[in-house]
Amino acid sequence: MADTKPPDAASLPLSTTAELNDVWARFRGGAMVHCPVDAGPLALAVDGAAGAYRFVCTDCGLASPWFESGPLGTNVRWHLQPGAQGGGVDE
Repeated sequence: MADTKPPDAASLPLSTTAELNDVWARFRGGAMVHCPVDAGPLALAVDGAAGAYRFVCTDCGLASPWFESGPLGTNVRWHLQPGAQGGGVDE
């Protein structure tokens, strides 16, 4: 079996800022948003400590990168791990 490279991140669904802006705008407008892979419903994961969000498919598990939302749209936080920014009550 030949080794294969993992897919380029730019070709993965929900991996671009434009795609996240579109999904975020529809979600904030009250629309049901669906996974581009299997049409399953997308849930919004929230990391309150880091002030970041990401969409996760409830069926296949596809997840967008973490992002924050501001007045100018979304800002993708490519290297954020959940809870990485701290923000607990003891800090």
